[in-house]
Amino acid sequence: MGQKQSKDPNVNQGPAKSRSQKQLAAVESGPPPAAIEKLQEQTAFNQVEVSKLYETFMGLSDSGRKPLDRETFRRGLGLLEACGLKNLDDSPFVERLFTLLDVNHDGTIDLQEFVIGLSVLCKGTVEEKLELSFKAYDIDGSGTISKDELAAMFKSAWISGFRALCATHGNDELSMDDLNEFSEEMATLFAENAFETLDTNGDGMLSFDEFKEFALAEPKITATLNGFKKEVSITFW
Repeated sequence: MGQKQSKDPNVNQGPAKSRSQKQLAAVESGPPPAAIEKLQEQTAFNQVEVSKLYETFMGLSDSGRKPLDRETFRRGLGLLEACGLKNLDDSPFVERLFTLLDVNHDGTIDLQEFVIGLSVLCKGTVEEKLELSFKAYDIDGSGTISKDELAAMFKSAWISGFRALCATHGNDELSMDDLNEFSEEMATLFAENAFETLDTNGDGMLSFDEFKEFALAEPKITATLNGFKKEVSITFW
């Protein structure tokens, strides 16, 4: 009978796996149950949704080695349908959304920020979505929304609508300068009209309660190009 040989620590057992190789092997074997369970506890997603979001993030982040920058984050918002959610890459507020989800302000989105932030957007309560919308408009973080901030967000929505129409129906005559100028004019006019109705106490700023009344009406702007129309929601609600 042969005896089982013990491993000699001085004998080369083959190349040791690096940390990155171990991480890649873990990703290839599927999401770690403990990580999925923790994310599920922190969000309103079910286990399947969290697992798919985890896999999506890993695919975007070089197996978790690189957090998402702004462009990669935008690409990620276009992959949500595969996770059973609604794609958000056509949102006019992707830049503001990135800033809001970047909780530690390091200029990137990590796995936790990605999944927890999307939970509010996709599965949050009405109040949570209203609060996120308010923060998106409150660009300077003052706790109120100025007329200029309202106009800036409206402008983003108009540009998003016109770009979508140009992509689907084409328009070689509309330059980026024309688009910016027209969108700014429309946004400024829209914001002035909105303030007349929403600023009930006349202090020149919108509080959360004043904004909430506006947002609950599910406001949209309508971009029109060569007879075609594109509605764009101007809140996350």
